[in-house]
Amino acid sequence: MAPISSELIQAIRAQYTLPWRGTHGITHWARVREAGLRLAARTGAHPAVVELFAVLHDACRRNEGVDPGHGGRGADFAATLRGTLIHLPDAEFALLHTAFADHTS
Repeated sequence: MAPISSELIQAIRAQYTLPWRGTHGITHWARVREAGLRLAARTGAHPAVVELFAVLHDACRRNEGVDPGHGGRGADFAATLRGTLIHLPDAEFALLHTAFADHTS
């Protein structure tokens, strides 16, 4: 199963409160995905973790400026999707969860 499904994007969009094509919206996520996958090819990072991070890392922002809590909110949101729309083994999910929580610090 591909890590990013249309159902996952729909779930993100349903709770996303900022402009879909805003500074931290879907076009930003696509750029993060592209850069992340290029880095993953060079570093050995898990591509599914990279892809999920790309589409979820800013999914719980409350504004386009400084929002220090959005990483933790994203981690919590991802946890609610695990087993239904996110399918990763425990080690990879733990890495993804940490990446969300830590990307704002």
